[in-house]
Amino acid sequence: MPLQLDQHHGSLTDRIIAAVRSAIRHGQLKPGEKLPSIRQLAAGHGVSTFTVVEAYDRLVAEGVLQARRGEGFFVTPAAGRQPAPPRQPQKTADAFWLIDNRFNPADSDRQPGSGWLPDDWYDHESLARSLRALGRGTPPTAYGESMGCTPLRQWLAAQLQESGLPASLDNLLLTEGASQALQLAIRVLVEAGDCVLVDDPGYCNLITLLHMAGARVVGVPWTEHGPDTAQLASLMQQHQPRVFFTNPRLHNPTGASYDYATAHRVLQLAEQHACWIVEDDVSAALVNHGPGPLQALGGTERVVYIGSVSKHLAPSLRVGFVLASDSVIDALVNHKMVCGLSSSLLNEQLALGMLRDSSYRRRLHKLQQRLLAANLAARDGFAGLGWQVFAPPGNSLFLWVRLPEQLDAIRLTEAALPHGLLLAPGVLFSPSRTPLPWLRCNIAHCQPPLFAFLAQAAALA
Repeated sequence: MPLQLDQHHGSLTDRIIAAVRSAIRHGQLKPGEKLPSIRQLAAGHGVSTFTVVEAYDRLVAEGVLQARRGEGFFVTPAAGRQPAPPRQPQKTADAFWLIDNRFNPADSDRQPGSGWLPDDWYDHESLARSLRALGRGTPPTAYGESMGCTPLRQWLAAQLQESGLPASLDNLLLTEGASQALQLAIRVLVEAGDCVLVDDPGYCNLITLLHMAGARVVGVPWTEHGPDTAQLASLMQQHQPRVFFTNPRLHNPTGASYDYATAHRVLQLAEQHACWIVEDDVSAALVNHGPGPLQALGGTERVVYIGSVSKHLAPSLRVGFVLASDSVIDALVNHKMVCGLSSSLLNEQLALGMLRDSSYRRRLHKLQQRLLAANLAARDGFAGLGWQVFAPPGNSLFLWVRLPEQLDAIRLTEAALPHGLLLAPGVLFSPSRTPLPWLRCNIAHCQPPLFAFLAQAAALA
């Protein structure tokens, strides 16, 4: 069958590749059918045999053709077949579709519903120095250690010990970001049908992961000082949960933190009901007052501690960690190896270079100050609208803001999109997926266009 080459677009090689693909797609070349020889195709279209060889070789590399020694080139048996469509998760609310289909980190200056800092808030110079230093040596090409880069674990263990955490090389596991750490903790601690408690409102990705694992997810209502411990006591008595997943410091989405009384009561209840605590403390580097980590008070026999360095260094590094008892760490390592062997040694060495940089502590202090200033400025903006903010001021990246009665959070999110604004409505953070009259607002993205839009929306409503 002669191939029809496009006479106007792309190189000759690209035109031959496109012609073969088109012929397969339209059934003119069948699976297993032999193609014209290299010389035939070259002569038929007036091109060099080298051009045909390159085109055929690329199609073989892409799995479209098979090369049989002494016989020629054939369409692979699977070419042209369409795979079964992927199973799509059930859409639980319009807001999830809105967020999923508008997620675009490149537009960071207009995303008050996002969960990251603007790009210019990160230390590009330190990352560049770490990259150059790594390049001057012999950058790693092999898999890393199953537990993660030993020098980085040593550095982290020393820092965690300063916070009262019982860290050592043997009970500290590096992961591909805190997200993988949460996934591994769920695999090890939760079985389908188990009841687990989470903060309400709570971290949206965690809630989704737990639902996907088949857990029965029950929310613990939050106050500005952490979970409502009276409600927590009642829920533990009623459900006898296996795990309580909680974010005690600079909480996502409310920005609140545990006070001392809440921390002690949560640990007391967990001990009383033989319940694990998974402590999500990814913003620990930004904390400068209040109670320390729960694990520093409760130990590793009850508390699994999850942290991150990429949250404040550079999200692209994807370096998180877990601190837990030896038995939990052994189980986590097993699952980590099955799912992905090791975490990225290259990223871990880059992160270590940034942490060891002489400017690290000074820049971290400046970041804390900048967050507090932005937090206060955002509060002033919402105060000007007359809207309620949930928690006291702090270094948190987030404010949890209550909408006036006339506004619906999901409709407001839809209305904001044509203005180039991505919001995060409260339903995203509800364990029961109940629409809530709240927004999670990233203080680093709370700029005048946001407040102008919100004022106008409230006035029209």
